[in-house]
Amino acid sequence: MYLMRILGTFLCFFPILSVLDELDRPLWLRALLAINAFVWPTVAWLRARNARAPLVAEHQNLVIDAGAGGFWIAIIALNPLPSVVIATILLADRLAAGGVVLMRKAVAAMLCTFAIAWLCTGMEIRTGVSQRTMFATLPLIAIYLLALCVLTDILAVKLRRKSHELERIAMKDPLLDIANRRLLEKHIAWELSRLQNACGDSALVFIDLDNFKDVNDRYGHKVGDAMLETVSQILHVATRSTDTPARLGGDEFVILLPDTSRDEAVMIAHRIMEATAVITALPDSELSPTLSIGVACARPDMEDVAAWLKAADDALYEAKRRGKNQIFAH
Repeated sequence: MYLMRILGTFLCFFPILSVLDELDRPLWLRALLAINAFVWPTVAWLRARNARAPLVAEHQNLVIDAGAGGFWIAIIALNPLPSVVIATILLADRLAAGGVVLMRKAVAAMLCTFAIAWLCTGMEIRTGVSQRTMFATLPLIAIYLLALCVLTDILAVKLRRKSHELERIAMKDPLLDIANRRLLEKHIAWELSRLQNACGDSALVFIDLDNFKDVNDRYGHKVGDAMLETVSQILHVATRSTDTPARLGGDEFVILLPDTSRDEAVMIAHRIMEATAVITALPDSELSPTLSIGVACARPDMEDVAAWLKAADDALYEAKRRGKNQIFAH
């Protein structure tokens, strides 16, 4: 806003000064114009910067800008070209910066200052536009609008980057930096859709840490979280870039394995179990970490995400029913 205000007041200075000269306005008005053009932008910047709520202060500055615009439109006797350009740019800026609410405040401020100043100058109207005023106004139209477009593009790029970052964060588990359920279900849906149009096998591996509640109860959540982080790292190492390891919730993990047969999925599950067996997150060896794992391959009758997840969950339940620390595959 600081740079745009400097540019805007600088470019407005010349067409307004041109009309003031043509109307032979007093010298103090030209001095006031210079203050508005070259001093006010820094005052506004300092005012917003030092405010407890900078955004509120800047919105107030924008309303003051609009009020000043109304004053100068009255002082130049409604000279058509600079008046229309200045009013349009001021209101468009307010709309872009604060929406309809801010624009309404700006319109009110502009009309109030315009009415007071216009009455004080005898409601003078000059419809003629000199060549000098026209050429003084052209840079305001061209340069400021181009600068506004550049600024809008910069903000749009930043917004897209921030949106992508927020989307990435929303799809990750905050503790483990691993895909969460939302992202997992999206990838499963894509894989089911792909399998309908292509031949191949894909598998879901459902993983549960055995006796994880006992770990939390005995050693505390800090140790439990450390164990979850270690398992998450193991899943990253044991899977390919095309796979999707995810935390479903609590101590439950799921891995989507595209283009993977049942036997291949079981081999990956064995590697994960072997790596988990040597975890050293626990203070002693009384509770050795073990996993129960269920494996389910996609079938033609699985029409949605829930059906595939249920099949993997059923396989996990069977592994637990058989005594835990083992793999069961459909």
